[in-house]
Order: sequence, then structure tokens, then C-alpha cells
Amino acid sequence: MCWGSQTLITRITVLHFIGIAAFFIIGCKPIESITFTARGCCPSCEKSILESLNIDEVKSAQWNQHNEEITLKYYSSEISASELQRKVAMAGYDTDLFMATDSVYLALPKCCHYRD
Repeated sequence: MCWGSQTLITRITVLHFIGIAAFFIIGCKPIESITFTARGCCPSCEKSILESLNIDEVKSAQWNQHNEEITLKYYSSEISASELQRKVAMAGYDTDLFMATDSVYLALPKCCHYRD
């Protein structure tokens, strides 16, 4: 009777270990934090900048209007920091690495023209 109980405990321990290992292999994605310039000047800018980063790869985003900086937490195994900056520039806002095209920038509402 004692021998059978020990086998059951060993099986449960092994299954528990497999479950924990599977969680870390499958469910644990590396999260990194980054702060970069995202030029803008008003609450509409904030809304557009944050919407440009409303993607599965971004866990959280906060934009500081006064410093013109955005801080993100993102899954670095799924998207690069430069691709995140490119997404913001494609929405019309200059970043440290990319400048928004003039056509996209000029299509922003007048209140969002931070280059003036």
C-alpha cells in the first residue's frame, strides 16, 4: 500500500512539473519597456498616438504631452522597438528614429500640427 502511494505522488509531481514547464515555454513572453520621443501637442495627438500602438504586441502605453514622450511595455519577441516607432510615424507623429511623411502629417487635424 505504501509503495502505490509513493508512485501516485511521483506521477502527480511529474505532471505538476510538466505543467509549470509548459507555462514558461508557451505562455511566458519577454516583456520590455521603452521610452521614446513621439512629437505631439494636444489630447487628439495622444489619442492618435495611443491608437497607433493599440496592437496585440503592446501590453501598455502612456504618452506624456509635456515631454512628448511615450513609454511602452511590449512583447519584444514579437515586435522590435524600431517597428513600434515606425507605427507612430505612420500615424503622423515624428519619433526618435522616423519622421512622419508630410502627407500624413498635413492630414492631421490643425490642432495636431506640432511642427508649426
